[in-house]
Amino acid sequence: NTLAKQLKARRMAAGALVLGSPEVRFVLDSETSDPTDVGIYKHKDANSMVEEFMLLANCSVAAATTAAFPKCAMLRRHPPPLPGAFESLKRSLGQHGFELDDASSLALGRSLDACAKPDDPYFNQLTRILATRAMQQARYFSSGAAPPSEYVHYGLACPIYTHFTSPIRRYSDQMVHRLLAAIIGWEPLSSDVLDARAMTDLTDNLNHRHTMAQYAGRASVGLHTLIFFRGKEVVEDAHVIKVRDNGV
Repeated sequence: NTLAKQLKARRMAAGALVLGSPEVRFVLDSETSDPTDVGIYKHKDANSMVEEFMLLANCSVAAATTAAFPKCAMLRRHPPPLPGAFESLKRSLGQHGFELDDASSLALGRSLDACAKPDDPYFNQLTRILATRAMQQARYFSSGAAPPSEYVHYGLACPIYTHFTSPIRRYSDQMVHRLLAAIIGWEPLSSDVLDARAMTDLTDNLNHRHTMAQYAGRASVGLHTLIFFRGKEVVEDAHVIKVRDNGV
């Protein structure tokens, strides 16, 4: 765990961000599958330790596969925020006496760290959630479809990145494993993998499927939340983060 903490400290010094994307977890009834409890998943030191080595593996494999296959490596990038993306958040934070510096990921990370209220422990987490929503989505792409200057992963402060560590649940990782297998002489690549146009079509489909999976996941959380609170009267403190024309 000591080495993992050193790796994390090095990433943070380079400008890696700690963003807010809380995971909602439900406990389901074994017979009806109805939710019996709901809460936010809490990450432990063990999660952080595993994450650091997964990130290191992903970065290392991304560099190796791109060096071997510069036109058709499967990569993942996170573009910098669009100009003006944080203006709304800046105005909101200004009303609380805070300033948000988005000149670089390092400056943004330091600003987010400073947005804290001793009497409101959730304020900093809320700020990170809103900052995350203002950013662009990370996307898969083929290395031949963009210049190396655009390979960067903004949130992780990595010059090159891919998904390698979860082949049992992500097809992108399967593709990266095939590239790495070819590099070490384990098995040859099919012609489709070496076709830059075919790889671009594949990454476009992966991005679409990933977006659809996110929508489905959010809808599932919404549905199970409604089922859990159905017929219950619950009084809780809450933060209003957005008001819509048809509701909050």
